[in-house]
Amino acid sequence: MLVPPSAAPYVEGMRFLFRVSRAVNALAAVVLLSTTACKKPKPAVNPADAIVPPGVAELDLAGKPQILFQVFGDFESPHMMPIAAVVNGVIKPIGLTLGGWKQLDAQYMAPGTKYPFYVEGGDPGELTIAHDTTYSLPGCAAVKPMSVVQLAFRKPHADPTVEFLASSGPLAQPRPETGKPMTSEDIEKMARGIGHAVGKRANLSPAELDSLDFHARMIPTGTSRAPTLLVSFMDPNSGAARSGLWTSHVFALADSGAKGYEVTYAHAVKGDAKTVEFQRLVNHLDVNGNGTDEIIVEAWKYASDNDLIVLSFKAGRWQEVLRVKQNWCLDAPKDEK
Repeated sequence: MLVPPSAAPYVEGMRFLFRVSRAVNALAAVVLLSTTACKKPKPAVNPADAIVPPGVAELDLAGKPQILFQVFGDFESPHMMPIAAVVNGVIKPIGLTLGGWKQLDAQYMAPGTKYPFYVEGGDPGELTIAHDTTYSLPGCAAVKPMSVVQLAFRKPHADPTVEFLASSGPLAQPRPETGKPMTSEDIEKMARGIGHAVGKRANLSPAELDSLDFHARMIPTGTSRAPTLLVSFMDPNSGAARSGLWTSHVFALADSGAKGYEVTYAHAVKGDAKTVEFQRLVNHLDVNGNGTDEIIVEAWKYASDNDLIVLSFKAGRWQEVLRVKQNWCLDAPKDEK
């Protein structure tokens, strides 16, 4: 299970944002768009020739790139949707014409196809594609391909919902924790201290933070022999705010250094509950095979599309290398039609 039970209040607030049909009660799938890695294509005269999403270079399917998928939904009927490609060790967005998206569906999502899926912090399992999902969105003529899948777990899975990543090719195996593990009491004490220090940057007092839902744990990421510490202070009503209410939030990562654990990523905000951005961990995997995980984070605001964020560890810090809006619709923007 990707998010521990203690994190349930703020996860549930996001699981109703997008519903394809009554049969699909799931987190919104995500589409990766890198503004730094791709050139913007020229507007297409024919909508069928437009690259979707706009501003993304066309992915070469003939080269059989590795495709990443999000697996989500109910445990009894999970779904899978493509979210990104890995080309020469680099995570890239998927930009295709409408015909290209149909080709991707046929090439990678045929019934009976098997792929490994990755439970955050656990052993991978195997999924089998059962069949395509037919769905529609209001005001949208074309939607991204999605399939119903069957999951085979190596260990029992008790959560009634699923939220995993899958890949058309194998990724690095989850790394075991090394060294003597810290007690939960020591982790909490250290995490609260780090969270309070991060919150101070946004004029958040320890009392304000301690009134929120608190979550902390260690995740092995490969930045060092010691695991990465995740710290979160979250408003239990995040994503369901009313006008005029104020809230606060801290999401931070810390890694072991010469002086002990030091902050390597910090997101601390305070303000109107309708404008504050909340963040949470989705998964962490070594996608490019360099020995260090990428951390997948989901960000959201009240009444807004969610963002997918990819963090990579560079120069001793977790740095945001991708951020994109979630979108299932393949229609070209009106000004390109």
